[in-house]
Amino acid sequence: MIRNCTVILSFFALFLGGMSVSAQDSGLDILTIGPGTHALGLNEAVTAELLGASNLYSNPANLALENSSSLNADYTLWIGDLTLTHAGVNLQNENRALAFGFLSSQADNIPLRGNQPGPPDGSFNISSIALSGAYAYKIGRVALGATLQYLREEYYIYNASGYSANLGAAAQFWKNRIRFGTSLLNFGKMNELRNQATELPTTVKAGFSANLFTFTPPQNNSLPISVAIKNDIVIPLKKSRRTTQESNAREIYTNVAVEISVAEIIGLRTGYKTGDTVRPWSAGLGLDMESISANYAIIPFETGFGTVHSLGVSYRF
Repeated sequence: MIRNCTVILSFFALFLGGMSVSAQDSGLDILTIGPGTHALGLNEAVTAELLGASNLYSNPANLALENSSSLNADYTLWIGDLTLTHAGVNLQNENRALAFGFLSSQADNIPLRGNQPGPPDGSFNISSIALSGAYAYKIGRVALGATLQYLREEYYIYNASGYSANLGAAAQFWKNRIRFGTSLLNFGKMNELRNQATELPTTVKAGFSANLFTFTPPQNNSLPISVAIKNDIVIPLKKSRRTTQESNAREIYTNVAVEISVAEIIGLRTGYKTGDTVRPWSAGLGLDMESISANYAIIPFETGFGTVHSLGVSYRF
C-alpha cells in the first residue's frame, strides 16, 4: 500500500508540474480532443473503449468496467504551437470507481499587433483548464457513470469560468469481448469571455468495441495476434467555435478504428474520422509491460496545418 501511494505521488508530481505550460485555445477545443494518447491513436472511437482515467472525458461508465485501478498521463504537441497535458487517476473498488483528472492546454507568445504594420507590440497567451471528478457503478454487465468538470479559459487579459458534465452507460458481453457504450458529453455553461460566453461542444456518442478474432502463426504458438474494431457515431448538439471538426452545421459523423494486438504486448492502431474535418486519419503504437503501458499517437492534419504527436504512459495497481 505504501509503495502504491509513493508511486501515485511521484506520478502526479512529474506531470502536474507541467501545469504552467499546458492549456488551450479559446473556444474550449480542449473538450473535443482525445485527451489521452491511446484515444488519439484510435481517432477517438473510444465510447466503448477502456482507457483508464481518460474515460472521465469519453464515457465515465467505463471506469467501473476496468479490472484494476490506474494512473494516466499524456503530453500532446498539437498544431499552432499548442500543448496539451492530461493526468488522471481511476480508483477501482469491485463494482465502484472514483476518478479524478486534470486537463489543460496552452498556446504561448502569440504576437500582439495594433492597427499599424511593423513588429508586434508584445505577446499574450491563450489557455484552458478542466478539473474533473467522476463516479461509476457496475451492476452485473452494465455500468453507469457521471463526470463533473470545472472549466476555466483565458484569452489575452480576459478570463471566464464555468462547469460541464458527462453522463455515460456501458455494457460488456461474450466474456468481455464485446462492449457497447453511449455518452452525453460537455453539457453545461460558461461565463462571458469579454462580451460573449463560449458555447460548449455538447455531443451525444454511441459506439461499440469488438474483439473479432485471434489467431496464432503456425510456426510460433506463443505469438497470438488479435484484431479488434471500434466504432462511434457522434451527434453534435452544440459546437464550440474554432474546433478542428470544422463544420458549421451540426452534422452526424463517425469514428472507426482498428487495433491489432501482438502477444498482448504490442498494439498497432489506426482510426478514421468522417465528416468535415481537417484530421481524418490517425495512427498509434502501444507497448504493454505488465503494470505499465506506454503509448504514442500521430495525427497528420490536411491542408498544411502540421502534424500532431502525443506520448502517454499508464500505471495499473
